[in-house]
Amino acid sequence: MPVPLTRRLGEIVAGAVDAALPPAVLARARAGILDTLGCLVAGFGEPAVCSLSAALGAEGLDGPCSLGLGVEGAQPLRAALVNGTAAHALDFDDVAFGGHIGAVVVPAALAVAEARGASGLDLLRAYVAGYEAWAEVASREGSMYHVKGLHPTGLLGPIGAAAACSVLLRLDADATARALAIAASQGAGLLANFGTPTKPFHAGRAAQSGVLAAQLAAAGHGAAADALETETGFLRAYTPRGEIDLDRAPHHDGGAWRLEAVAPSVKRYPVCYAAHRAIDAALELRARHPVPSERIASIEVTQSARHGSILRCHAPETAAEARFSVEFAVASALLHGWVGFAETAPDRLRDPALRRLMALTTRLVSNDADPVLDGFARADHVALTLDDGTRLRSAEVTRALGHADNPIEAGALARKFTDCLTQARRPTEAVHLLGLLARLETLADCRVLRMGFPAASEMLDLIPVSPERRPR
Repeated sequence: MPVPLTRRLGEIVAGAVDAALPPAVLARARAGILDTLGCLVAGFGEPAVCSLSAALGAEGLDGPCSLGLGVEGAQPLRAALVNGTAAHALDFDDVAFGGHIGAVVVPAALAVAEARGASGLDLLRAYVAGYEAWAEVASREGSMYHVKGLHPTGLLGPIGAAAACSVLLRLDADATARALAIAASQGAGLLANFGTPTKPFHAGRAAQSGVLAAQLAAAGHGAAADALETETGFLRAYTPRGEIDLDRAPHHDGGAWRLEAVAPSVKRYPVCYAAHRAIDAALELRARHPVPSERIASIEVTQSARHGSILRCHAPETAAEARFSVEFAVASALLHGWVGFAETAPDRLRDPALRRLMALTTRLVSNDADPVLDGFARADHVALTLDDGTRLRSAEVTRALGHADNPIEAGALARKFTDCLTQARRPTEAVHLLGLLARLETLADCRVLRMGFPAASEMLDLIPVSPERRPR
């Protein structure tokens, strides 16, 4: 018989309601929330958020309820949907256990926390519980869901968000297990939509689904007691190759939270994580051999077949497509020495020098698989051939800078947060918010965070799109 995962996970998550969190776990939870909130505010102006808000019509930006970060009385379902989409819109948010945990768990938890006037410590506990639930289910699968064409963020997200919201609603173990079971029926997301505004919508919908699952459980809504592990349950239904572990005890049975063992990986570039090692390789090569771009005759990028399939756009025309193009990522790194917000701007994407380098780029597949990271090559690297035949090769990159095994320091994370708020034209709030988030566990009411975020009435001024695309 499989371990009763749904019930045990309900007990573990319910135990987070009043848990004393170790300092290391608190620090990582604070960092995860900080990173997500920066990406969330920067993402408000992206087309995915604009079109979603337009589709919501009177219930969107101009309606009586806020985005969850700005106006009193926000409705959690709507706030989680829009904020989750915004948090993932730039593809700048963190990565762990196959998906983007922060972009789903933080918007969902914050929406419920604001509605209930929860404390900062409650919010941190919710994040830890959401991370635990997501990681526990994801780690039982031997192959990443990408193999089956599924987006893990949309698939696992409702489960993580439901766990976080269950903590904030202070559900008991039975109700929490039901929330997880309800959430298990709500996951969705296709790789086919990578490079389009529907990809970040996966995160928003997952956040909203998690909030709804917890609310339904709180109202007594029923669900299967074994929805995660049974023959027709989540793990067996979605497994790409049947490589699932249904027998081992949950990680938390060892007494430690998963976040203490594995931190999320922080992104340094606002593009798909599958491109980050190649960018690091290109930047390393450029630093050692700063040759003029016009001397480059060809570029070779070597990475796994999986990552090549995820980076599906070869000649991107939009920022959304550029985030899923290794040709863009490497060419931009070689040409500009960085891949940031400015590099995905329309004028940069049209730059003939960039287009030339992208056209010169060839993808090579490495069959030397990483022994730990599913879907990764053991290393990514970049090689150049110059106009005189000279061959230049980067160092092999096994872990991108920012990966949990190769972390950035706290100052770099604070700078990323400030860059995100500057992108949203709100640089003056950065210092104040950094101070609040640094002592999040001491805040009696996390609604104080609203002070630094835009109200719904201000959002139209933040969205840098043509008038006809602005929500009405």
